[in-house]
Amino acid sequence: MSKTDVLVLGCSPRKDGNSDYAARILHKLAEDLELESELLFLRDYKVRPCIGCHQCALRQDFACILDSSDDCRTVLRKIDHAGLLCLCSPIFFYHLPAGFKALIDRSQSYYERWMKTKSSRFDRKALCVLLAGRKKGDLLFSGSLLTLKYFLEPFYYEVYDLCLRGIDLKDDLVRDEAGRTQISRFAGQYMEGG
Repeated sequence: MSKTDVLVLGCSPRKDGNSDYAARILHKLAEDLELESELLFLRDYKVRPCIGCHQCALRQDFACILDSSDDCRTVLRKIDHAGLLCLCSPIFFYHLPAGFKALIDRSQSYYERWMKTKSSRFDRKALCVLLAGRKKGDLLFSGSLLTLKYFLEPFYYEVYDLCLRGIDLKDDLVRDEAGRTQISRFAGQYMEGG
């Protein structure tokens, strides 16, 4: 992979938990490969929930009316401009946490922009690491993966996922060498191979 921007976004509301640890693994891997990398934690940004007003669809610049009242546009712009996106998130009740879902819902303005072009090119990769406390459940990650697929489509990302079960308590991933190795190998194949 040539030098590119790697954006790593930790999407957990819990500081220094398993998702943060996974995000740090990905960030360090990118740095070790001498890729330009930025690590952000979504909880450090104010993101108001979408109010469903549909004003972004009516505006020529597709701007959200809430953009001046929070940090959502800043985070979405970083996602829009990254060469490789890495998302790390816990699973709460079979889905993504509320703060992350608020960001996803606010990306409606990017969906509206995309609908005008109808382009279906996928020229970027999004590496999504999802961590769930539950050890069972056939559909444990299904809803989140569908949401991520359609959230990232207007940004032209193809989603690649690693879903780990039984990672729940704050230091579970710290103590799980096999899980950490899986994360490194998963991301490494995309970071090294382009």
